[in-house]
Amino acid sequence: MKLHIKIIAAFIFLSLLSVIGYQIYWIKSFYKEQLAKIETDVAIAMRDADYKEISLRIDLVPNFSAYSNFLQIELIRKGISLESFVEKINLKENTIVESTQSNILQRNRSDFRQYVFPFDSEGIYAYRLNLKQPELFVLKQMSGILTGSVLMIVLIIFSYFYLYRIILRQKSLDEIKSDFINNMTHELKTPISVAYAATDALLNYGMIEDPVKRNQYLQISKEQLSRLSSLVEQILTMSVEERKNLKLVPETINLSELFLHLKNQYLLNVDKKVIINIDVEPESIIIEADKIHFPNMIGNLIENAVKYSGESVEINLSAKENNGKITISVKDNGIGIPPASLPKIFDRFYRVSTGNIHNVKGYGLGLHYVKTIVEKHGGKISVKSKEGVGSEFIIIFCN
Repeated sequence: MKLHIKIIAAFIFLSLLSVIGYQIYWIKSFYKEQLAKIETDVAIAMRDADYKEISLRIDLVPNFSAYSNFLQIELIRKGISLESFVEKINLKENTIVESTQSNILQRNRSDFRQYVFPFDSEGIYAYRLNLKQPELFVLKQMSGILTGSVLMIVLIIFSYFYLYRIILRQKSLDEIKSDFINNMTHELKTPISVAYAATDALLNYGMIEDPVKRNQYLQISKEQLSRLSSLVEQILTMSVEERKNLKLVPETINLSELFLHLKNQYLLNVDKKVIINIDVEPESIIIEADKIHFPNMIGNLIENAVKYSGESVEINLSAKENNGKITISVKDNGIGIPPASLPKIFDRFYRVSTGNIHNVKGYGLGLHYVKTIVEKHGGKISVKSKEGVGSEFIIIFCN
C-alpha cells in the first residue's frame, strides 16, 4: 500500500530537518568547546606568567612589565595571537593601577573579553587581560568546518526540494499514465467497435446486396481501420523513439505539393467548416525529410487545429525560405492554449483542457510525436498562443 505523497514528503522533510538540527547543534557545541579551551589556556598562561614573574623578583613588589611580557610569551606558545593589553587593578576599589596601554579610556572595551587573575593573598590586586574578540578567533579557526557544514546543509536542502520535485513529477506522471490508459482504451475500442458493427451489418443484415449501403459500410470500416492504424503507429513510434532507434529515410519533398495534398485530405473528412490557406514562398521550396513521418507531423498539427476549435476554423499553412533556413507555420483561429499549459504541451501524455469543447478525442501523444519528428530532422519547434484567439506552431529547419 502506497503512502500518501504528503506523508512521504513530511517524513523526508522531518528527517532532513533532524540532520540539519543536529549539524547546527554540533557546530554550536564545538564552538563553545573551543571558546572554553581558549579561556582555559588564558587562565593557565596568566598563572604561568605569574610564576615566572615571581621567580624573577628581587623584592616583594610585583614587576608588572615582566608579568606582561611573560604573559604574551605564554599566549603565543598556546597559539593565541590576538591583540591584547594587560592591566593591574584594585579589585576592592575597581580602579586601574597600571596598564600596558597609554590610551585606556579611548579603547573600545566592548571589543575585548576580560580575564582576571588575583595575585595577592588578600585578594585586593589582580592582573586583568583584555583579549580582543576571541569569539571571532574561534570562528576563524572553525572556518573550514563551518564552510563544509554550510555546504552540506545547502546540499541537503537542495536535495530535499529536488527529491520533492521528483516525487511530484512522478505523481503527475502516474496520473497522466492512468488517464492515458483510460483514453487509449476508449480510442482503440471505438474504431474496432464501429468497424465490427459495419462488417456485421454487411454479413448478417443483407447490406452486401445493396451497392450503396455496401460501399457506405465498407468506407466506414476503412476510415475506422485507418484511424486505428494511425493510433497504433503513434504508440509504436514513441516506443521506438524511447530506444533511440527511430530511423528516418530522407527523400525530397515539395512543400507546396505536400500542403495541397494535406489540405485535400483533411477537407474530405471534416464535420465542420474548415478553411485551409496555403502560402509557400517560393513555391518551389523542397526539403529532405522522411516521406512518412514528416507529412504525419504536419498533418498532426492540422488535425489539432481542426479538433481544438469551435464550429468553424481557418488554418494558414505557410513556408518561407531565407538564408538557408526553412520556416514552416501552422496557424489557426481556434480556442488557443492557456499560458499555464504552454510549457507542457509537448510532454508525453499531456492534454490541454478543452473547456466547453467536450468531444475531443486523443491521449496526449500527438504534439510529443510532432516535437520528436521535428528534432529527428534537426529542426526546432515553438508555439505562440492566446486563449480565444488561436495558436501558431513554428518549425525551423536548416536546409
